[in-house]
Amino acid sequence: MKRHLNSSLTVLVCLTLFATMLMGCKKDAEEPEAEDTTGSEIPEPEPDFDVEPAEQPCAVETVYFEFDSAELDSSSRSALQEAVECYRGQGSGVSLLLSGAADPRGTEEYNIALGERRAQAVRSYLTSLGLDAGSISTTSVGEEMATGTDEAGWARDRNVSGSEN
Repeated sequence: MKRHLNSSLTVLVCLTLFATMLMGCKKDAEEPEAEDTTGSEIPEPEPDFDVEPAEQPCAVETVYFEFDSAELDSSSRSALQEAVECYRGQGSGVSLLLSGAADPRGTEEYNIALGERRAQAVRSYLTSLGLDAGSISTTSVGEEMATGTDEAGWARDRNVSGSEN
């Protein structure tokens, strides 16, 4: 009987421990009750603000020339017209430096003179559109900045670029 009592007691202790564990786990596993919401608790999306893009500064786009030429083509004239319109919108006070360049073919002296003629052609066109001639200076770098080694590269070397002083 003692043996039967020990086994019954062991079973009772095990059942008690098991029941206690179940109750402890059940409290941890309980999910909180869902609250009734009216929808006002849901955060509203951020309002969209119309952000205007920052104004791009005016610039004289680089214009390109044909071999041994200082004549502006129609696309160059169009780009220069846009620049003049932008500068007019900003008011007075613009001061530009136009740098003429050439490809490496020809003598150094010839290329310096050709770069200057190209810069002067751009300056003349800008002044014909209304920019003050006194605010535009020119220089020539000749072939000094040339990097081309074939016709496509030389075509990029034959240009006038502008920058504000």
